[in-house]
Amino acid sequence: MTGQMGDTAKRLLTAFFALALLITALPGTSWTAPMDADLGAGDYALVQVAHGTASAVAAKAAAAGATDVAALDKLDIVTAHLSSQAAEAVRRDGRVRFVASDSLVTAAGGFSADTKPSAGVAAIDAPQAWGSSTGRGVTVALMDTGIAAHPDLAGSVLARVDFVNDGTLQLDPAGHGTFVAGLIAAHGSSFKGVAPDAKLVSLRVLDGNGNGSLHAVLAAFDWLLAHRVEYRIKVLNLSFGARQTSSYQQDLLAAVVESAWFAGVTVVAAAGNGEPLPGSVATPGADPFILTTGSLDDQGTAGTGDDRESVFSGRGPTLDGFVKPDVLAPGEHVVSLRASDDPTLSEYTRMTGTSVSSAMAAGVSALVLQLHAWYTPTQVKGAIVAGSRKVWGSKTPGLLADNPLWASPARVNVGLVPSSLLLNFLASSGVDVGSGGTSWEGISWEGISWEGLTWEGISWEGISWNSLSWESVAWEEVR
Repeated sequence: MTGQMGDTAKRLLTAFFALALLITALPGTSWTAPMDADLGAGDYALVQVAHGTASAVAAKAAAAGATDVAALDKLDIVTAHLSSQAAEAVRRDGRVRFVASDSLVTAAGGFSADTKPSAGVAAIDAPQAWGSSTGRGVTVALMDTGIAAHPDLAGSVLARVDFVNDGTLQLDPAGHGTFVAGLIAAHGSSFKGVAPDAKLVSLRVLDGNGNGSLHAVLAAFDWLLAHRVEYRIKVLNLSFGARQTSSYQQDLLAAVVESAWFAGVTVVAAAGNGEPLPGSVATPGADPFILTTGSLDDQGTAGTGDDRESVFSGRGPTLDGFVKPDVLAPGEHVVSLRASDDPTLSEYTRMTGTSVSSAMAAGVSALVLQLHAWYTPTQVKGAIVAGSRKVWGSKTPGLLADNPLWASPARVNVGLVPSSLLLNFLASSGVDVGSGGTSWEGISWEGISWEGLTWEGISWEGISWNSLSWESVAWEEVR
């Protein structure tokens, strides 16, 4: 399996780090690589090196006294704790391009123990939709913490693929992915998700603490592109995110979600739980093409008149000026499945956050696709937007499950331009994006052999690096 990393390497791509310009040291010249001013002696460092030299530089660093050394050959990066002597030796190596400090990201919080009411799936009229569609024949993939075995998901999970490879024996050591999966496709006698007959594929990219790496995410997207037809994957739910720090045109997360979107997979992402300020929508939810979901408080009632946008839910405009999120869905004190083998605990628990809202929108996408299997992701998004309803005090509409099944898709994504990183990636992979129907507006995306492309082999120069984290909030602080 691609993406295998030890404890040190797992932390690599959770760093937010600026790439220096590539400068090749000429023979005989004195070279000192730039180093992050925040990096101190003994700190954990991320060292970008020339292509194909990671193992050699790692050996040199270890010989100079570095500890906890790992060479990530595919990424052209070395990770290590650098003493002053090792740091100096590394910086003077002509193969080293930049030395950055690490910035660990951890999930903030856990599950809610409160008993505040939530109408959950009833607040979006999901039961009314089940007479027409239950998501049968549609598979939803989740990039999350995994999906545990739960009786309400019996027979639903078609595949589980682990890209974290941390040695855990648990299918979902955090429980977050299981909770999200339940909101999408649970089919128990007392609890049902939005699309109870949909199937699921678990792509584990987040560990038991909710931490993720870009390397694992890229490997998961490679797998998704290669196996989407085999498993009939038509929807992808992403309940993680990072602060948007650059235009989507240079954001690698935006580029990879667009690759899935144009390959025919409706991508649904959480808006993030940052703060109620403009520009707080997380990436990849900030990408203009995909369906981004924010949170609303349903006040514990199935009626819509008292719904209000959640204070913590990320808001646009994005750095590129796009209005986001696209819809709001219940995201406070919502009930779903608990991942636990403890028979003394309830099989259900509560959670607050836009990851909850995203799961509901992913479920509605599956409902739409059962009835309209020919819909493109853009048409699915258009149907959901057209079938949404007003939320008092918010410019963002509220998600409904029944209306989108019959609504004529709204015109969405008009005039948008794909990520320049995606287009460059396709060009570097041998896809002609400048002629023969592959110029943007008339591009025949279905003519691209996505199965033959690999994100893990891209050139890393010029990429906007973003730290990844489980986008959950400190539940006990949500009111």
